Amino acid sequence: MLVLWILVFFLALSGAADMVSAALRTSILHSGAPDAMRGRMQGVFIVVVAGGPRLGDLRAGGMAAAVSIPITLVSGGLFIVLAIVVVAVVVPTFRRYRFRPGGTEPLPPPG
Repeated sequence: MLVLWILVFFLALSGAADMVSAALRTSILHSGAPDAMRGRMQGVFIVVVAGGPRLGDLRAGGMAAAVSIPITLVSGGLFIVLAIVVVAVVVPTFRRYRFRPGGTEPLPPPG
């Protein structure tokens, strides 16, 4: 029974971390995108948020069928950590992001 409560605790913790992450992503999107691009950026954001987990489900299901569930879980976690490190190294502006009010300039009108 103790294991169940530990699992519920970590499930709640991961849900809270996901909510904080979603709030930060949305804040960065809305503060960093110029007004002329905000709708397009929101569209791309929705596709990524809706499609990303489904691709992860596909990977997990296929890998679990091919190997085992524990290997699938561990490799998925390691992949996420590796992806975060790679993005932090390749795109250092993510690491250095700071909100600047009024820091975005509108794009010129098309045409």
